[in-house]
Amino acid sequence: MKLTQLSALSAAIMLATTAQANSFVDDSSLNIELRTHFHDRAKEGHDNDANANYDERSSQWAQAIRADFSSGYFENIVGIDINAYYALKLGASNVDSYTNPGVLPYDSEGDSSSYGKTGYAIKFNLMDMGVLKYGRMQLDTPLINDSDSRALPSMSEAFYGDFAYEGLKTHVVWATKANAKTKSGFVDYMTEDEKKADNKEPVKAIGASYDFGNGLGLSADYATQDDFAKKYLTEVTYATDISGMGLGFAAQYAKYSNIGYAKDKHVSNGNSDDSINAWGIKVDASIQQATFGLAYTQVEDSDLGKFNNNWGGDAMDDSDDTGYFGYNSIQYSDFNARAQKAIGLSAGYDFAGIVDGLSADAIYVTSDFKNSAGNKQDEKEYNFRLKYAFPQVEGLSAQLRYAKNTKENAGQKDTITQDTRVILKYNVAVF
Repeated sequence: MKLTQLSALSAAIMLATTAQANSFVDDSSLNIELRTHFHDRAKEGHDNDANANYDERSSQWAQAIRADFSSGYFENIVGIDINAYYALKLGASNVDSYTNPGVLPYDSEGDSSSYGKTGYAIKFNLMDMGVLKYGRMQLDTPLINDSDSRALPSMSEAFYGDFAYEGLKTHVVWATKANAKTKSGFVDYMTEDEKKADNKEPVKAIGASYDFGNGLGLSADYATQDDFAKKYLTEVTYATDISGMGLGFAAQYAKYSNIGYAKDKHVSNGNSDDSINAWGIKVDASIQQATFGLAYTQVEDSDLGKFNNNWGGDAMDDSDDTGYFGYNSIQYSDFNARAQKAIGLSAGYDFAGIVDGLSADAIYVTSDFKNSAGNKQDEKEYNFRLKYAFPQVEGLSAQLRYAKNTKENAGQKDTITQDTRVILKYNVAVF
């Protein structure tokens, strides 16, 4: 009798374990993306540092293969994510600091090379309402995030957690290492202290948003790094529909402040400001297949120079690719310089029913700002994007992006930058 009971218990345990293992496997996914990225950048104007005019052009062309595996949860508790990325150099011209397209790594001779990177994360299910992760991953929070605008993305080594309940969403980040888009390795987030020693200093962030369910949303974010900076960002959004026309409104306010040794050093250099703020408003409208937008952004006049979006401090080697959040941050410029006031106009159209899969949009931003000497200068930029999602092949798309940025130089030639990108993507869900 006891043997029968033990056998039944063993069978039950095996069935339960098998069911949980099946859940781990059955809820898993593997996605492969083939991304071809060609990038050409031309720049001409005046180099104030060298006190000379220049006219440079360079390009990089890469074929990327990107594999993302995400498991289900064993016992509905723990799982893993694994990422493997590689970018093969297809071609490149000599790259310099003026015109670096940022698709592939390059050396002091201007020669580009292939490269790859890997990511991983162990994840814990938070009652099916969120997740807690540790590993090397892509972050996507307002004040610390990773860029995916080239062949391969930037990544972060971090603890990350999010949780959602009804209309409330929250997230926390503790990031210890950064990895740039064109680098394989990860480097520590670091800052300099009063003894001029480099110290490992993580970037910590927390944020929350609430959807009231009637089109109104509120969000607030805070991030800090000891001996470097702290940042605040708040935003209110509202969306509604009037007689078939969709309308969206948004406003944001942000503040950046030096803290610790970064503040002390800035003040000791004869500067009076240790903070800078920025704000913006925008209106969007959609009528059938057309979209329109108007945005205004403004950065405070501060001797900090600009609203800095990166983390790391003096010891960092430009591996942090956190993007700027402003409404007029477009293809080439972020329009976040000292005392910069920018107005952006946008329009787009989806050609569904005429040419299925085809869409186009254009943006124009005009602004003025102050240079390091306090003189007012102008900056403007045109963007154009044409995208085609092939109806015949699921997951296949192509897009052309072009930007022309013109920045005035006091008493010298304007700096004119032309940025052209051709991107072909093919996404396959293996399982």
